Amino acid sequence: MEARSATDRGAEQSFRVMPWWLVLSGFVLAIAFGLVVTWWLWNIADAGGPSRAALRIDAIRTGLTVVAGTGGAVGLLLLGRRQWLNERTQQHREHVDAITRAHQERVQAHVEAAAAADQAARDRATEIAEYDATERRVTDLFAKAVEHLGSDNAPVRLGGIYALERLAHNNERYRHATADVLCAYLRMPVRREVSDEEHVRLAIQRILTRRLRSGPDSWAGLRLDLAGAQLDGFDASGCDFDDVDFTGSTFSGVTTFDDGGFHGETRFGGAMFLGEVSLRRTQWHVPADFSGAEWQSTVSFDESVFEQHARFDRSNFGDQRISFRESTFRRTVTFDHTRLAGEATFGRACFESNASFEHVEFGSATSFRGAAFGGIAMFRRSVFTGPADFSDAQFSEDASFDRVDFVGGVSFSPVAIERTSAVRARAGAHAIRQLPTTWAEYPLDDQWVGLRPNP
Repeated sequence: MEARSATDRGAEQSFRVMPWWLVLSGFVLAIAFGLVVTWWLWNIADAGGPSRAALRIDAIRTGLTVVAGTGGAVGLLLLGRRQWLNERTQQHREHVDAITRAHQERVQAHVEAAAAADQAARDRATEIAEYDATERRVTDLFAKAVEHLGSDNAPVRLGGIYALERLAHNNERYRHATADVLCAYLRMPVRREVSDEEHVRLAIQRILTRRLRSGPDSWAGLRLDLAGAQLDGFDASGCDFDDVDFTGSTFSGVTTFDDGGFHGETRFGGAMFLGEVSLRRTQWHVPADFSGAEWQSTVSFDESVFEQHARFDRSNFGDQRISFRESTFRRTVTFDHTRLAGEATFGRACFESNASFEHVEFGSATSFRGAAFGGIAMFRRSVFTGPADFSDAQFSEDASFDRVDFVGGVSFSPVAIERTSAVRARAGAHAIRQLPTTWAEYPLDDQWVGLRPNP
């Protein structure tokens, strides 16, 4: 009751019924007023002498007129009240209609909101049911595909591999898990006792490399854990690696990374390359770690760009040809304690920062022709078994050739190496020697001549 508005209370008060006695009293008052006026005029007419009769008639007429006028006034008041009541009734009706419409709108809005909430709940329940069904189906497919990898039948294993690929391509959330499973298969020892194992492993390699190449079917952001894997004929040309670990892996056959890009953590430490390796025009946006790697065939890093630190420490390139022709090293590069027993070519390579070749065993022929050393160049305690060619090489900072053996001779451009932190080298007495104008040689014995700066 207290919640009702003042307008509603006012509307109830304005619609009270007029008592019948109040209307009757108004008419009685009008008659009484007319009688009083008539009586008063009647008394005046009695004093009028000869015209008393006419005056009485006028008095009666006037009294009736007063009665009629008073009654008319009362009637007008009643008509005015009726008009006022009609207006109030209309206003009340409009007010009630407005309240009714507002209530109906609220009810309709509530019904619509309840229906929308109910529909949303049903849709959500349907989505959850569909999601659960899809997850169960995908999980079952994933589990069955993985089970096929353990089969002794090569077609069954291949079917499981391609089923995993199709599943991961259609369900992005399973790509990392699929890549982990495929990489784990390659990390396992090769099962020689089962048929066509090499075809199965080759198919896995092709799936991984295909999904790492740019294009609509690319699986960007994959992390490949291939540490200790056995890889044969690994062709990753044009692939973009975000995070890959080849630590201790064995690469047999021809291995190709031409035009590849390395954007995340990359590790080749301790890897073994049994066949020819090509890494031409590769882009290294992260540190390149080849520490302890072993190379048993020709290797090419021609025209590659190393944006970060490149490490080839304690690597063994064997007696095969290695080439870094026209490669660019923007940060420090280290080949310390590395064996380059074959022909090594660094022609027109650009070392924009420090380059360290300490304790390196250079083999049959080594060429730094046209190389540019923008930072410190360190060749301390290295051995050049074959001829060393530094023709047209540029040294912008300190160059150290401390305790270096040029067994097969050495060729420098006559242009002076102005900043040499240490030159205490020796060269074969019977080998060709072309030295900078600031260097001089002096005899040591029948086999060696010493090299040092001019006094």
